[in-house]
Amino acid sequence: MNDFTFNYYKKIFQTALDNNYKIITLKEFFNNEFNKNDKILINRIDVDKEINRLKIIYKIFQELNIKGSIYTRLHAPTYNLLSIGNIKIIQDMVSIGCEIGIHTELEDLKGYCNIDSKKILKEEIKLFETIFKSKIYGTASHGDITHFNNLNFWKNNNVEEFGLTYEAYDKKLWNNCRYISDSELIRWKVYENGKLIENDRRNPIDHIKDDCKTILLLTHSDIWYEKYIYE
Repeated sequence: MNDFTFNYYKKIFQTALDNNYKIITLKEFFNNEFNKNDKILINRIDVDKEINRLKIIYKIFQELNIKGSIYTRLHAPTYNLLSIGNIKIIQDMVSIGCEIGIHTELEDLKGYCNIDSKKILKEEIKLFETIFKSKIYGTASHGDITHFNNLNFWKNNNVEEFGLTYEAYDKKLWNNCRYISDSELIRWKVYENGKLIENDRRNPIDHIKDDCKTILLLTHSDIWYEKYIYE
């Protein structure tokens, strides 16, 4: 089943709650702010192209009394994160307990713009914390169709030197969860403890009903819609 409507999006989280999952942020996972005996669904949302759809996600999370980790781009070509309207969107997400993180493009900045990526990350963290009045605990490297892999920044750098707790692809999480992602746009893909499960196209509800102990669910705001993907 490849249903990417917001009705189904809400159903995923409702099913998780009905099956006794605790829905937590990445910050809570990496800071061990959860009961180790609980089944957990770690809720990650990347905002690649479309930020306005967070308004619908906000309503869903508010209705279900849940939260997630939201990673936004400062350099997205399709939205201005620092517009007044978009700042308000992020403020609303923070108001219901969501964590805000940076969807980093550090290797792209270095490769295309010859910008010192270490310095720019430190400045971006300050900017996010100043604008959104919310501490930044972690980043998630953005993957794009550029020549560079943004995750490579972390081969020679540690999160601690930036005052961070984690990078979203840290092995502490990556190698100890069932990772379910909508990043192929029209179907789901799954990793089990860091290894791709070939041809497993089951939807998140199927995995929830598997009674898996730790699920990391990655969704992208621009993939989900009410009736039509380009609405």
